[in-house]
Amino acid sequence: MSEWIVRQKIRIPFHYTTGRALTRFLTGLAECRLWATRCGECARVYVPPRSFCGRCWREITEWRELPAEGELMSYTVRPADPPLILGLIRLDGADTALVHRLGEVKLEELERVVRVRAVWREDRTGSILDIAYFAPAR
Repeated sequence: MSEWIVRQKIRIPFHYTTGRALTRFLTGLAECRLWATRCGECARVYVPPRSFCGRCWREITEWRELPAEGELMSYTVRPADPPLILGLIRLDGADTALVHRLGEVKLEELERVVRVRAVWREDRTGSILDIAYFAPAR
């Protein structure tokens, strides 16, 4: 039996639709606002927001604006020049966390950082990168 190998590229164009919850979240970022959703059944607060609860499988319709400050739960460092520091951040009032860049902090200070705050870009477009980074809350 002989094999035939055909090498080719298949192009599949697609569009990603953010949906109701993520659209409101991204629109809020352009306005320096952090939106979350809260499950009416189990009270879990999601940021980024979700339309359905991952625990109860109930539709979520309740919205909350969260402060742009929270707890640095963990971090990782990619060695480079300068190093890229990513943090796992749970905003005040949220039950979930988001990953984002950390800035205004030296590597040797990371172990002491507990609280962080969002630092906003001036030219916001409705992207997660409208938050330039999270800095230590001093």
